[in-house]
Amino acid sequence: MRRWVKTLALLAVLALLVAACAQDTEETTTTAAETTTTAAETTTTAQTTTTEGMMEVATDVGVTAEPCPGGDPDRGCIYLGVLTDESGPFAGAAPGLYAGQQLFWGTVNAEGGIGGAYDVALPESLKKDTQYDPAKFVADYNQIANDVAAVAQSLGTPQTLAALPDYARDNTVAAPMSWWSGWAFEDLVLEFGTGYCFEAMNAIDWAVGAVPAAGRELNTIGILEFPTDYGFDYAAGVKTAAEANNITVSWEETVIPVSAGGDPAQVEAVAKIVSDTPDLVILVTGPSETAAIVGGAAQQLGASVPLFIGSSPSWNRALLASAAAPAFQSGIYFQSSFTAGWDYDSVGHEKMRTAVAAIGADPNDFFVSGWVSQYALRAALESAYEAGDLTKEGIKNAALALTEVDYEGMMPPRSFAGDPNDVYPREATVGGYSADATTGIEVIQDFFVGSTAADYVFTEACAK
Repeated sequence: MRRWVKTLALLAVLALLVAACAQDTEETTTTAAETTTTAAETTTTAQTTTTEGMMEVATDVGVTAEPCPGGDPDRGCIYLGVLTDESGPFAGAAPGLYAGQQLFWGTVNAEGGIGGAYDVALPESLKKDTQYDPAKFVADYNQIANDVAAVAQSLGTPQTLAALPDYARDNTVAAPMSWWSGWAFEDLVLEFGTGYCFEAMNAIDWAVGAVPAAGRELNTIGILEFPTDYGFDYAAGVKTAAEANNITVSWEETVIPVSAGGDPAQVEAVAKIVSDTPDLVILVTGPSETAAIVGGAAQQLGASVPLFIGSSPSWNRALLASAAAPAFQSGIYFQSSFTAGWDYDSVGHEKMRTAVAAIGADPNDFFVSGWVSQYALRAALESAYEAGDLTKEGIKNAALALTEVDYEGMMPPRSFAGDPNDVYPREATVGGYSADATTGIEVIQDFFVGSTAADYVFTEACAK
């Protein structure tokens, strides 16, 4: 009987996700919101609950003995919150990220949930559009703080940093949708993949060999970055690797996101590339800015256009439907990443592709990020359950003790216990355009650690 209940529950979850997986949008709008931040009184009185046939487990916030809506009636429910960006610079990513996380947990639930005793739910009621605004982010977190055992998606570096005091107040563990290197030094943040800084070091080390092999010189670099921890951290890695490889950083310029009032055509950024053309341009932007910059530079410079490497969040497949598509298809754009894209061969990727196909959604790499972001949180919940303590403090203690999180081949396993210089992952991949790749980018350099990243002494965030 339970097998049929699990199957029906998964099908119900998958059916509900169809609407969430709309095609990525290229243009987004940020609306300033008036926010009031009120500290939530989080109830931390532990209770002991027992699900039928299962062990006694201490719980407090966000864990119920009652089943999840549509879940296995013989299991309790663990509720996770989602703090995302549905109307800021990464609004195009939001549907895929959220759906990828829902699909991950739907698959976990179908495989037995947490300890066979709890399903996990990320309901719409616990998902907030923070508009990529730190103040609204904190206010939104406090609205759901008393209802979640952990936060499955904490999108944005400045936003998550703003919420850290409240996360600490509540013992709330969060999985960030951000790759700032400083997360290595924050106990409550279960980051996944390497940080922007190491991703950038590896990208430059790769380019040192790949660019000359393609018949081009690599003596100068230009950097275009968002004025955030995201931009600054990646740029710090670029500059570290450039110095290690005797490459000159000719210039470093700020790019204002289109959603924050930036120029949709990115005229100033394109003009900088045209007037002072480096051998390689690094883009630490969002997809809309990437399209305008690469397309505009290619149009004005023709055969003299430089090569480009974009950071992980700079790309989405919708760019191949934009006016800049011919520039990307010409082979001048490359993509660094903390993980491998849609078509990668791993157990985790295959599970993800199967789940996405079941809801009839179009593939995109945001599903990958959403899915892979949950492995460490799953490991923490499983460890906490085995310890008989699914309170927020119990989940935090379990997270701090994780020694090997298995990502089912989607990225190398890693530890969260120990000195960051010893355990923090430094691997990254590099991708390039391919007409045969489902999302337009295929891995051309599998997970590797370049010499700069390997030698880097990691004692604090690359950019603070």
